[in-house]
Amino acid sequence: MNYVAFLIMRRLRAPLITLIVIWSIATLGYVIIPGQDNDGNAVRMDFLHAFYFVSYMGTTIGFGEIPYAFTPAQRLWSLFTIYGTVIGWFYSIGALVTIFRDQSLLNLVRRTRFSYRVARIREPFYLVCGYGHTGSALVADLAEHGVQTVVVDIDPQRIEALELDGHPFDIPVICANASDPDVLRDAGIEHPRCQGVLCLTNDDHVNLYVAIASKLLAPERVVISRVSTREYAANLASFGTDHIIDPFETFADYLTNAIVSPFHQLVYNWLASPVHRSLDSAHRTRQGRWIICGYGRLGKALQKRFDVHGLKSVIIEPDPEAREVSEDYHVVTGWGTEAATLLEADIRNSVGIVAGTPDDANNLSIVMTARELKPSIYTVARQNRQSNGPIFKAAKMDQIMNPSVIIAQRIMFLIKTPLLMLFLDSLTNESEEWCETLLKRIDAMVQGRAVESWSFTIDQQQAPAVFECLRRAEPVAIQVLSAHPHDRHVQLPALPLLVLRDKVITLLPEPDFPLRIDDQVLFCGLERGRTQMLWAVNNQNVLRYVISGYEGGGGYLWKTLLGRHRARP
Repeated sequence: MNYVAFLIMRRLRAPLITLIVIWSIATLGYVIIPGQDNDGNAVRMDFLHAFYFVSYMGTTIGFGEIPYAFTPAQRLWSLFTIYGTVIGWFYSIGALVTIFRDQSLLNLVRRTRFSYRVARIREPFYLVCGYGHTGSALVADLAEHGVQTVVVDIDPQRIEALELDGHPFDIPVICANASDPDVLRDAGIEHPRCQGVLCLTNDDHVNLYVAIASKLLAPERVVISRVSTREYAANLASFGTDHIIDPFETFADYLTNAIVSPFHQLVYNWLASPVHRSLDSAHRTRQGRWIICGYGRLGKALQKRFDVHGLKSVIIEPDPEAREVSEDYHVVTGWGTEAATLLEADIRNSVGIVAGTPDDANNLSIVMTARELKPSIYTVARQNRQSNGPIFKAAKMDQIMNPSVIIAQRIMFLIKTPLLMLFLDSLTNESEEWCETLLKRIDAMVQGRAVESWSFTIDQQQAPAVFECLRRAEPVAIQVLSAHPHDRHVQLPALPLLVLRDKVITLLPEPDFPLRIDDQVLFCGLERGRTQMLWAVNNQNVLRYVISGYEGGGGYLWKTLLGRHRARP
């Protein structure tokens, strides 16, 4: 049903009835009131002529008295008809203008256009619920990688911001409540091209509702949700949400690993972060006493992990009782912005400080004061507002905890390179020496440049050349993929990190590791290595050369000419 037309007709019901009644009475009056022809004989207008006269007179066109000059009675009726139709037109036109300025109608028109645009999408897309700092950063990253998105947000200002952003292609967007099932349907949650739903609103309850609705309306869709509390995280996990991202828990893991397992964390940093920290940064001593300013979500997550690893800490909190700080902890009452509080927390014998309050000004003040008291202290600060990014960057802190960046970065891994997260999770079973060796191999390969990661599946869509070789029972070792397509004796700047086969993970496969159909392969290296590798993966002639050294073409014409050449005496 066309809801826009239905709403317009319903709102115009009274004006239309008014016009119909006025036209009907006016027409009937001309039929009833007798006229006079040129000979003085009485005549009556039929309904056709009466309606014709009322129509051109009521629309202010004007034409003249038909079919004969009117009698005084007809002219008197014409006066009533003129004013009656004019009043009816004014009323109807006013009602029509009011309708097209009605916000509910405008919203319905936008909703109809939005659902129509989503229905016409022919490429895979992700449904993004929430266009805040996290959503905007993620949509921009996905657009940069050529991934289509559909956005739903309840804030009109954010919708306007998206429409002004210079994305490379058009992104359907609607201002609506994402927890409404009808909105999710219009946004394409049941669309065959929808790859997943990203719940990124700043309200955990809304994210929970969207995740539940997604699993009920489209159980096969991947659902990724941000969360701020443990209670909602447990609730999301209870009904099978695919990925739950808590930025505070994630950063707490990140910082704790940097303290107790620096080489593990440096592998994560090189593969997951655009900032390439030097190999020497892993040798910086961070184990010792830490000061945690603010016992909120970040402070509690850090303290929990510090307890597991036996790290010493001092908590600075202005209201320990309200925050339910355990009496077993060393607690100093205060904000941490003043030198006396930091000295009481024994900052001179501490190795690091975390400014984790929900106020950016306080966090910056804590870091500046701490550096004055101990310039060599390791500084970590929580950035709450995205607009304060330049100030935090100018402060040159060792680490900045930005929730929006953490969530967007992790979701990008799950979408772009899901095998990378599997590899990073698998590192927990490896030793620090194993990670250090891996870092040295990567460092020798990239020589300080940014590390890229990519993955593909050995199938007919993503690796057709390799697929055809394996289908013909021709062996293909993983080292073949790293051979240069112009000189097979030269290795590309690419290192195989993982092979996933039948849910079995093989880390750092040997060069002679034989590939099979449906294997999922993860590489890291330089961008040019990825480009040249994909050339061999997709082109049978290039793959034949890197395997055997044979440089001939594989087409019918080339084989025919080559056969004739070999047949010559």
